[in-house]
Amino acid sequence: MTENEYEQLSNDLKVLAKIVPLNWGFVQNNGTDNKINMFQINSFSDLEIQISSFKEEDKNYFRRRWFLWKCAQCDEYIFNLNHNVVQNPNSRDQAYDIEFNGNSQLRFDVKGTVIPLKFRNDINEIVQDPTRMINFFYEEQSRGVRNNIQNRLFIIHHSYRAQEREMYLRCHWEFKLDLYREYSSRIASASSFINYRNTKSDVIFIFENLDKTITYNFFAV
Repeated sequence: MTENEYEQLSNDLKVLAKIVPLNWGFVQNNGTDNKINMFQINSFSDLEIQISSFKEEDKNYFRRRWFLWKCAQCDEYIFNLNHNVVQNPNSRDQAYDIEFNGNSQLRFDVKGTVIPLKFRNDINEIVQDPTRMINFFYEEQSRGVRNNIQNRLFIIHHSYRAQEREMYLRCHWEFKLDLYREYSSRIASASSFINYRNTKSDVIFIFENLDKTITYNFFAV
């Protein structure tokens, strides 16, 4: 992704965040994914053309899936602006998205997501120790080709003001520029990644508070 492409896409996503469905409606699955090749679609208008004949629940599935995919691309782009971060040169390789410090042990798949409903009554506990939530992500969140086991860096978006504000947080690119720079500078001193089936994960929490301030929390670094 070039700088100009990032500027255009990141601005477009801010607009789309106001209209993209908040919920999937059903679990991510290969059967629905295989109806179109979503990864060949580079604009929201083209996506709407491709899904025009689908039933509404499938349309909403692809609208949300495309939006989240493009948000992930922007997240990766911002990480890659840091001198010690390198993108996986093979875009088809599902093993990892980015590598820190030229260290193959610090390769991660970047996952933007939210705190699952079942954990929202225990947010303070989850922030202190996200292990239960991470296990849930690996074991329950998706099925099919995405359910690969690799190191993951979870970007958790949570608004205390309203659930739908998660979309706004996903597109808060200016905040993420500084946040990812700080995380990248500190990862070499990480003390305690979360382990799951021979992988390791970390969590970056991004919060919108009731007073409209934006704060964050790192787990391992």
